[in-house]
Amino acid sequence: MKNLICLIVFAMLLSNCRQRADENYITIFPGKPGVPSSIKVEHEFLLSQVNAITLFQDSTGLAATEIEELMQHHFREEEDFVLPPLGLLPLLASDKIPEQSKEVIQLAQKLKAQLAHMTLEHQMINALIVQLKEVATCENHPEVVDFEKVLRKHAEIEEEVYFPAAILVGEYLKLKINPI
Repeated sequence: MKNLICLIVFAMLLSNCRQRADENYITIFPGKPGVPSSIKVEHEFLLSQVNAITLFQDSTGLAATEIEELMQHHFREEEDFVLPPLGLLPLLASDKIPEQSKEVIQLAQKLKAQLAHMTLEHQMINALIVQLKEVATCENHPEVVDFEKVLRKHAEIEEEVYFPAAILVGEYLKLKINPI
């Protein structure tokens, strides 16, 4: 029951995350729900920010290139198996069980198995952003400091809210389709 309450709270917080029909943000396979568009838009924004930094014609631009590559890889993973379960929160909040429950349970199990890996990638991105911030400070790029703060906050929200919520969606569906 406690998990259900947490899931409902997350659903209320993310209720505006419904994917529009014209926005296909996920790796397609039958039965996989969509990544909430608000999260996808945030990923696109962060990637555009780091891409703009890679265009600097100095050491800051070079340092940003490595971060951009890791972020692209990491966001693809998140959008493949971490975030799709969150696309079901509005449906689950209305007490409906999706047809693709088994697939979503598998995604949540994959996240559970890969959670340490996903967190390690956040740590790697963080280590690179610290280096980028140092170089950018020396080369007088204050906008990089702002980017660093936004990126850290994004990772914090993922680790504290998105990752646990995606796992909870899978656990909730397991209980619903296989009641004890």
